Amino acid sequence: MSPTGGTGGTGARSDAPTALIVRVPDVPPDPTAPWRPTEADQPAPPEPLDAPWLRQLARLLPMAVVAVLGAIGLNRPGLWEDELATWGMVTVGFDDFVAVLRNVDASIGPYYLLLRGWVALAGSSDVALRVPSLLAMTAAAGLVAAIGLRIGGLRVGLVAGVLFAVLPTTSRYAQEARPYAFAVCAAALATLLLIRLLERPRFVRYLGYAAVVALLGLLHLVGLLLLAAHAVVAWRMAARRRTFLGWLGAAVAGVLPVLPVLWFGRQQTGTQINWIPPVTLDRLVDAPEALFGGPLLAGAVLALAFLGMSMRERSAVATTWLVLPALGLLAAAQLTPLWLPRYLLFTVPAWALVAALALRRSSLLRGTAAMLAIGLLGIPMQTEIRGVTGHSQGTKEIAAVLRAHANPGDILVYGPFDAGDQRTSRDAVNRYVDESWRPRDVLMTVPARRQGTLGARECADRDVPVCLGRPARVWIVRKGAFDNPVQRIGAAKEAALKPYAVERTWRVRGFSIGLLVRRPEVAK
Repeated sequence: MSPTGGTGGTGARSDAPTALIVRVPDVPPDPTAPWRPTEADQPAPPEPLDAPWLRQLARLLPMAVVAVLGAIGLNRPGLWEDELATWGMVTVGFDDFVAVLRNVDASIGPYYLLLRGWVALAGSSDVALRVPSLLAMTAAAGLVAAIGLRIGGLRVGLVAGVLFAVLPTTSRYAQEARPYAFAVCAAALATLLLIRLLERPRFVRYLGYAAVVALLGLLHLVGLLLLAAHAVVAWRMAARRRTFLGWLGAAVAGVLPVLPVLWFGRQQTGTQINWIPPVTLDRLVDAPEALFGGPLLAGAVLALAFLGMSMRERSAVATTWLVLPALGLLAAAQLTPLWLPRYLLFTVPAWALVAALALRRSSLLRGTAAMLAIGLLGIPMQTEIRGVTGHSQGTKEIAAVLRAHANPGDILVYGPFDAGDQRTSRDAVNRYVDESWRPRDVLMTVPARRQGTLGARECADRDVPVCLGRPARVWIVRKGAFDNPVQRIGAAKEAALKPYAVERTWRVRGFSIGLLVRRPEVAK
């Protein structure tokens, strides 16, 4: 035996295994056999739904939709009653501005101050007055998507943002020179900051949350009802009791700057919100349609919202935001007139989020398609709000009538101050009728927003005949629908206008316009 452990002889044997090579003859493929993909034929794996660029798209797409839709027809609708009040308050002298706030509209004073600064830079055209609201609503769309990303992932974030963007009310109030779009944006930002704060409590986050709560309250006092929802969320999601107490301190700190505005607003309740009708079942039933635009669209959103509402985990953020402010406003309306659907506009993001949560198990494509289908239901409303009378009143049409039919030497008379008749009509004429061909306002003694009053002052009743004079033609512009524009205009004005006959009347949306001609028998 050899030392290597092999046997003698000429051929040495190795203990190492040898590879077994088997040659298989080439066999042509069977054309009848089923095709089975190889590894090379498999498609690439899909893009993960947590890809950073998709999350960024979920934020930016709703913002782009709001910006585009809001910009379409931004200058076409005439300013309506409340927007005319904004125009008057942001263009009057500062001393007169402060004097008016002492008597009325103190609760909207912070918004007026903000817009006064903007108008000083951008001017007071219809577009300039509305652009800040468009910017605020655009930002709100991105915030809605960001909240959806945190509470439900990419599907919920994108679908909620798209739904919010295509709702007609989003476009409507993005084109309104009032504080509602700012309230929506502040409510969404406060909610996003709350989620971030509860995830990782930091002093800077408490401070930022308090600042946004203060902003929300200063721009829209009713928006502070959101804190009831935030309290429930903070109690449920706070990892430690210390975190909840920190939230409570931040919320209180945010409310403190609002207290003076709240106090002044409470003193002015009788002159500011006494026109709001009491709550009735009919008004409650009509609220969803007012919030979303159109009965079919409201029904679709409500159906999805009821399916998506949940108090589980982070879904409670949207559910409490939707429910508790509405209940709070309803309760407050039992004590003082407050129930207006637009006061709850800051809850519309919550409706969009809850509706998106109902579709969270659908594919991203199907969820987005569902939201776009809902958007199609809103097309009639989207078209209507961009008409000349899209903001509920045909203020621009008053100017068209006067331009076509007024003559030199004509005078203009307005209705009583009741229900804003005189103030709104005079504001509409002063805004859209050029002074060079505007009939003379012979009864006015003090312009609107002077000497601490919101409306203009007119001749005392006993002096009306003298102030009116004996013109050949008298125009009357009234807020509301009147078969006879002289009816209920005030006893003194009715008596002074008896020598005149109504020659013609015009109806534009929200207003009645009458042309009176002096009767021949009293023409001398």
